[in-house]
Amino acid sequence: MTCDLRLVTFMTDGPKSRIRLKFARLKGAGQLTHLEQIKAFRTIAMASGLKCRPAKAGSGTVPKMSFGPAISVGYESTCEYADLYLEDFVKAETAGGKISALDSNRFRLIEARRIPMFFPSIEACVNAAEYALEGGLPEGFSQESVARFLELKSAVYERVKPSGEKKSVDARPLVLEAHCSAGSGALKLVLAFGPGRNIKPEAVLSLMSGSSTAPARIVRKELFWFDSKGKLEVF
Repeated sequence: MTCDLRLVTFMTDGPKSRIRLKFARLKGAGQLTHLEQIKAFRTIAMASGLKCRPAKAGSGTVPKMSFGPAISVGYESTCEYADLYLEDFVKAETAGGKISALDSNRFRLIEARRIPMFFPSIEACVNAAEYALEGGLPEGFSQESVARFLELKSAVYERVKPSGEKKSVDARPLVLEAHCSAGSGALKLVLAFGPGRNIKPEAVLSLMSGSSTAPARIVRKELFWFDSKGKLEVF
């Protein structure tokens, strides 16, 4: 019996652990772009002391990682994800301890867990996100405003890109859930998204209220995927 050494190398030379990290994006990180956040997560991984898998052969300084969907500048979050690939077999609690030791006023580790190598990427799985819009809602905005919006069959929002190009999107089918808490000045939105079908939560608020007033704070609370029956499941 013979064995192809190339196959053995392929099977044994890959990363030994894939750790899924869940972070809170705090107020101190609010002005970071998504690319700046990715750079920050890579810096945390490199500083952790974990033996990270290089992103490319011969590149020992950039760890192999994959990330969740982009987040807008100004938002906070309790559901930022990063998959970290390691050269050794490492327990989730060991990796989590080393990462959480680097918590700051920008990011705080919420959870670390091992996942199989063959799982699809975070970005490929996520279909929807929950947002909380807090403070500074337009005067007179209420659950009645939300209910009137939900009764619509279509609600077109037009935005102008920095280039001057105009783009329209029908926001109504993207709003899966919406609720305004009486007296709290907060709006909860669950929004679907995908290629060519995205809308920001503040744009939905504008359509619901007829006002351009921006909320004081926007927090991305959870990410979701649709199961085989079309039901939302927490990521």
